[in-house]
Amino acid sequence: MSRTDEQDEQELLERLRQQMKVLDDAYEPVSVPSLASLEVQVRERRRIRRRKNLIEMILFWVIGLMVIASGALLFLSAPALYVGIQAVGIAAAVTAAIIWAGKNRKEEASHE
Repeated sequence: MSRTDEQDEQELLERLRQQMKVLDDAYEPVSVPSLASLEVQVRERRRIRRRKNLIEMILFWVIGLMVIASGALLFLSAPALYVGIQAVGIAAAVTAAIIWAGKNRKEEASHE
């Protein structure tokens, strides 16, 4: 290395140091939270999640009981309508299964 290359390199390093100092002065240092504060945050989030899960479970049971009760009332008040709804549901499920199985066979045949 020649003397000018070393001087250029030193000048470049000095400019980089100055720019890094400018950046360091511009931004505040990041503070790392303590372990105790992190544990408090984790406990709080668990408590909130547990409460949300409890509310969702209660809503699930209430809606489920309402659906069962409405199905029972429908069956008691109009058995023919109830049986018709069940038949349409079964027919739709069988049709969907047949269509899905046909698609899979076509895909397997096209891959061969």
